[in-house]
Amino acid sequence: MTEKIAQFIQTRCIDSYQKLRVLLFFHDHADSSWTSAQIAARLYLGDESLLEKIVTDLQAAGVVDCDARRCRLCNEAGLRAKLQHLVKTCENPLARQEILDNIRRHNLASYHYQAGVYETR
Repeated sequence: MTEKIAQFIQTRCIDSYQKLRVLLFFHDHADSSWTSAQIAARLYLGDESLLEKIVTDLQAAGVVDCDARRCRLCNEAGLRAKLQHLVKTCENPLARQEILDNIRRHNLASYHYQAGVYETR
């Protein structure tokens, strides 16, 4: 995995496999807009409230635009090229696993242990 991909994942707050899947879905369907229910059905995600949180997070990270409950990939300069690089990297099983491990490690680093309980920082 390249440093650019690791930086993109961190700066865009891609902190779960599900969020990565949704982001790649938006990349694959960049010319369309979708409701949460449509995305959940396409990706077989049964928890629509989780999907709505993911979409909200992606919107806050600047990769998704939403209007009237329909969302699409942002038209930001360079975003599609960065996502295309991420997609190409994910085609390699070892590189994909490294990306997922990086996401997992970053998530674990955001928790700290205090008084017998893990809390987010």
